[in-house]
Amino acid sequence: MTKLLASTALIVSLAAPAFAQTATEPATTTEPMTTQAPATDAMPAPDATTAPATAAPATTDPATTPATTAADGTATAAAPVAATDFGYTAMADDMLAETFIGKRLYVSEADVDGSAAMNEVDENWDDVGEISDLVISKDGQVKAVLVDIGGFLGMGEKSVSVAMDQLMVIRDGDSENDYFIVFKADRAALENAPGFELAD
Repeated sequence: MTKLLASTALIVSLAAPAFAQTATEPATTTEPMTTQAPATDAMPAPDATTAPATAAPATTDPATTPATTAADGTATAAAPVAATDFGYTAMADDMLAETFIGKRLYVSEADVDGSAAMNEVDENWDDVGEISDLVISKDGQVKAVLVDIGGFLGMGEKSVSVAMDQLMVIRDGDSENDYFIVFKADRAALENAPGFELAD
């Protein structure tokens, strides 16, 4: 009998803390996880897994705004192409390259009236050579003319550059679209000038 009581007391003493803990802790339940957002009228706040909303890109006419590719491979819009980029309206004093190329270059030691129309070559002008080409800068400005001087029948001649702003273009009174090209210098100055060479 004593053994039975002692065994019962031992079981009760061991089971009491476990029973007390179970009895004092409030019961908790866990809601099952769902993948659906709660049904509300408000828009849900963006999280890290959703892409932010972006405004629709402005539309442009592809004919006037060509696409270009940036260094990172994304397409970007280039500056619009204006209609004036494809046409030029000639001004009253504009001239074509043919006004110079193939024309004779005359030198004069005396002052020349560039506004006067001449019907023939002035007796004081000296024919030194033929203009063979133009030197044009990258921005499209005519910097100089090349004149083939010296030699005989194309043998031994050299090309000398003459700055464009040093030339006088004098209208031929007998022909509306013909001109005399005159440079204020003497023959010796051109003949002693170094030959023209393009930069490497």
